[in-house]
Amino acid sequence: MSVTELQQQQSLGFRRLRFRPALEQIYGDHRDRALRERCRPVAASALILTLFYVVLDLAMLPPALAAETIAVRTLFTCPVITLVWWLSYRPLRAHTFVLWYAGAYLACGLSVVGIIALARLRHYPMPYDGILMILMFGYVVMGLPFRTVSVASALFITIYLLMELASGTQAAALAVNGFFIATANVIGMVGSWLSDHRQRAHFLDQQLLQASRQQAERENDRKTHLITVASHDLRQPLNVIGLMLENLASSDPSATRAPLIGRLKRSVSHLNSLLASVLDISRLQEGMVTPEPAALAARDTLEQAIDAVADEAADHGVALVIEHCPHQTGVWADPQLLQRIMLNLLMNSLEHSGAREIRLRVRADGSETRFEVDDNGCGLDEQTLERVFEPFFQADAEPRENPGLGLGLAIVRELTGLMNGHCGVHHNADGGSCFWVTLPAARAPVQTPLPGNDAIPACGRLLVVEDHDEARFWVCQLLQNWGYRTEDFADPGAALKYARQTPVDILISDLHLPGQDGLALFQQLTACPGFRGGIIMTADTTQAQAFDAGQRLWILHKPLAPLRLHAALLQLTRLPASLESA
Repeated sequence: MSVTELQQQQSLGFRRLRFRPALEQIYGDHRDRALRERCRPVAASALILTLFYVVLDLAMLPPALAAETIAVRTLFTCPVITLVWWLSYRPLRAHTFVLWYAGAYLACGLSVVGIIALARLRHYPMPYDGILMILMFGYVVMGLPFRTVSVASALFITIYLLMELASGTQAAALAVNGFFIATANVIGMVGSWLSDHRQRAHFLDQQLLQASRQQAERENDRKTHLITVASHDLRQPLNVIGLMLENLASSDPSATRAPLIGRLKRSVSHLNSLLASVLDISRLQEGMVTPEPAALAARDTLEQAIDAVADEAADHGVALVIEHCPHQTGVWADPQLLQRIMLNLLMNSLEHSGAREIRLRVRADGSETRFEVDDNGCGLDEQTLERVFEPFFQADAEPRENPGLGLGLAIVRELTGLMNGHCGVHHNADGGSCFWVTLPAARAPVQTPLPGNDAIPACGRLLVVEDHDEARFWVCQLLQNWGYRTEDFADPGAALKYARQTPVDILISDLHLPGQDGLALFQQLTACPGFRGGIIMTADTTQAQAFDAGQRLWILHKPLAPLRLHAALLQLTRLPASLESA
């Protein structure tokens, strides 16, 4: 049911112990299933109590009467209790079982009435305490619904009073017995009503909580889907624009157009950065990011981060220096999340510090590995130091050409925490600031050096598969400007047919293709002789942007960063082809 319907039921109340029909059906099913579970310990305790009364009958009643009462308890009461206990394990409908359960209560009450009747026939003064015991079981222990237990109790109490009247009990004694039993029954009814009301209130609260959680999850899913789709749809044209600008920059390096192209490239890069930040913080807040840590070489992480921001550093006139990072230093982290942390720290220093040099260091400290991004810029005041990792906080007093959202360092804090690390910032003694991140240490993986450039084998053909016509055209133009030969297809089936007839070295494919995704196409091409590896392009940032050395496969995000694409191609051309490695 919806939150609104449940809230309306809550405002109307349920003094008559009835919900609206739809909710009443749900509650009835819930209560009936709970009674089945409750029946089992209740039946066990009832059997033990009945056998205890058998012992009392033997010890306290005349032999002839004891024989009759024991027969009632063992031949009627115990079988009834055993039957309902057995039925609790049978595949009965919940409502049918409740009827049997209530019938067992009524039968046990009538058996007590029968035992008292046997005592009256033999003129033995047996008290009516057994009736009170049955009432206590029905109203308190068994947990029967208010109406069911009230009707059953009233029925066997009426039979008891008629039995007493028929057995010749004096009117005064009958009135006293009836008064106490009726009083006990009223007390039980009140307690049962309160218990039933409390259970219904608790059930309604649970339903409201569950419905509210489901509604919140649906709203979060819609919001996340909206952000993801918007980001995906915007990244595709940004990718085309970025490729066009890169081709213009390489094909027309004239002095008049170069500044304009540079400004356009910076604007596209800024817009892409904003989209990435919004998507990242949304995914973090929704708990959608799950780290997949592995042992990484810390120096490789720094070198990849420097390569990724090399253009921005050149534009700002900032030197990037790895000051201290032994090759054997390792870290236990998710490669993509750690890369995102380092990129955010570097971009923060490039855009805000006003530094001329940024030094990167890695220090091994026992069980932790510490990354430092140290600049010689203007530094931060005390207030900024305290708030710099807060979401949407921006310390710049003056407006900038391409202002950010103030999410970069907040993302650093969230990602670091996900990987059981810590982050912070402090002043440098000679000015500037030092941002640091500590993560669990690990042994750096042993890596086999790649051959130098002189050992790079000649690369034959690149197979480009992209169903977006403009994106495919400009990727091919860029690759051809770099000296590669390309064959391009919009249909993965046609591309596979071509690759089986003509050897190709490297696949460059979009992830989402009509009829078949790029990963499936890559897997089919791995069996082709001479195939060296692949690059999968995607605007879906939930896919990790990383290199899988085992498969010789790169995942790169759109918009494509030309430097990263070029570096990935160089790495794949240095790898041995599948035929050669066999």
